[in-house]
Amino acid sequence: MHSYMTSHYEYFLRYVKHIPEDNNNCAYAPLGGVAHGVLEEYYEGKIQYNDMIERFRDGWMLNIDLADLKFDRNNSEKNNNIKIKYNEDLTHFFKNHKSIVDKKMIEQFILIKLRHDIVLQGYIDILITTKDGNCIIGDFKTSTIYKGKKALEECGQLALYAIGIHQLGIPLNKIKIGWNFLKYQNVTIEQKNGKKKVREIERCKLGESLVSNIMVWLKHFKYDSEQVDEYIMKVMQDNSIDCLPDDIKEKFIFEDCWVYVEVTQELLQQWKDLLINTIDEINEKTDMYKLSHDSKLFWDDKDSVKTQSYYYSTLCGYSANLLLPYKEYLKQLENEKGGIDLLSISNGDNNTSNEIDIDFDNMLEELLSDV
Repeated sequence: MHSYMTSHYEYFLRYVKHIPEDNNNCAYAPLGGVAHGVLEEYYEGKIQYNDMIERFRDGWMLNIDLADLKFDRNNSEKNNNIKIKYNEDLTHFFKNHKSIVDKKMIEQFILIKLRHDIVLQGYIDILITTKDGNCIIGDFKTSTIYKGKKALEECGQLALYAIGIHQLGIPLNKIKIGWNFLKYQNVTIEQKNGKKKVREIERCKLGESLVSNIMVWLKHFKYDSEQVDEYIMKVMQDNSIDCLPDDIKEKFIFEDCWVYVEVTQELLQQWKDLLINTIDEINEKTDMYKLSHDSKLFWDDKDSVKTQSYYYSTLCGYSANLLLPYKEYLKQLENEKGGIDLLSISNGDNNTSNEIDIDFDNMLEELLSDV
């Protein structure tokens, strides 16, 4: 479903034609799988808390150090920067994860009936039952954090699971859906007026992000300027507040970054309708393709390709050689811009003896702004 909503043609290649990926050097999906696997082993009691970091490091070595999977295929400097931050974020998570103490089930199988002829199945990352009787449908995410409108746009899988849980007899007001964004921490900061503020901070930036708040409290407790400078330098260096005096540390509370979307009847109905309509559309196109063998039935229009251009260039498992709507789109841009060979760039053609450092994202953004 997600594949089709992202790119009709990618869905066509994968699920109708069953064509293997030809550009599967992206690091995100394999490392996401590693993180999920480590957490699954921990919560199923197969490994201890302190084993998680070693399991993650093993997965990192296999996928990054040995297989050399990429976070950005088109810019080596950007790839290296993302790699460093990603490693720091996930390493910090597995060293500081707040274990879930409530009753929980991992990879819980669920059936969802959308219509008499449409039944879907899935596996919930973690299903938590709290002491007050709430049922939390959770998903571990290694992606960038979702907020506001983005969270509503991305909650389809969780909403689908909520429909399934509700069909088992759990009232909607007892169901919560949310993500644990592994690369971030929720930091509750006490302010001088006594109020508390929660910030979502990327784990590799905790030290630098909290400097101003720390300075306020250091000065409040009459630490001199030399002491303040020393503490701030240490916090920045260690990316941690462990070096601070207890009267300062107690002003900060660190927790995993859970982000929730309110479960309403309207939200679930919206997703249910969308999924049913999408499934009907897929089935109709597939039946028509069996008769006509016309791949244009799954063609992505220019606006859709434009919207997904970063995904195609950096994340997608298919190259432009197979993603024909994207290939056509790049050719159009090439013609409009006087022959710049965007196709070879997007396919990752590199001169290894003299690597060309091209910021493909910025260049494509510039091209699109003119189009």
